[in-house]
Amino acid sequence: MEPNEIYTPPGGPPPSHPQVRLLFQKWGEPNIRRLVSDFYDRIKDSEIRWMFQGDWELAKEKQADFMIQVLGGPSYYIEKWGPARMRMRHFAFPISEKERMIWFQCYDDALQGFDFEHEDKIDFLYFLDGFSAWMVNRKEPPWEKYTQNSQGSNG
Repeated sequence: MEPNEIYTPPGGPPPSHPQVRLLFQKWGEPNIRRLVSDFYDRIKDSEIRWMFQGDWELAKEKQADFMIQVLGGPSYYIEKWGPARMRMRHFAFPISEKERMIWFQCYDDALQGFDFEHEDKIDFLYFLDGFSAWMVNRKEPPWEKYTQNSQGSNG
C-alpha cells in the first residue's frame, strides 16, 4: 500500500482502559493463549484469512505475547519481538471497516467459549473495539476501489 493511500482514523489511538490491565491476573496466561489460539482458528475460516499468511503457530505466539502484555502480564512481546508499533506493522495489509469487523467478530466468537465474568468480557471487547478501529488504514474495502474504477472506465 502506498503511503499516500493510508487512511488515519479520527481521534488517534484508543485511550488506555485500566480494567483491561487486570485481566491477566483474572484470566491467567494459559487461558489468554487458548483464547488467541481459538481466535486464529476462526480467522482460518474467515474472509480475511488471506491477511494471515505464514506460520500460524508463530502468529498465535506473537499475538498471545502481545495480549498477555496488554492485559497486565509480563512484557513478553517487547522482550521477544521489540516495540509493538501495531498500526505501523499492519500497514502492509489493507484494512477497512469490513476487515476490522470480521477480525473483531472472530475474537468475540472465541471469547464466548470462555467462562469469564461478563464485565471482564465487555472490558476486553471494548479494548478490542478501540484497538481494531485504530488499525483501519483504508476508508473502503480494496476491491470496492477497483470495482468503482472499472465501472467508470467502461461507461
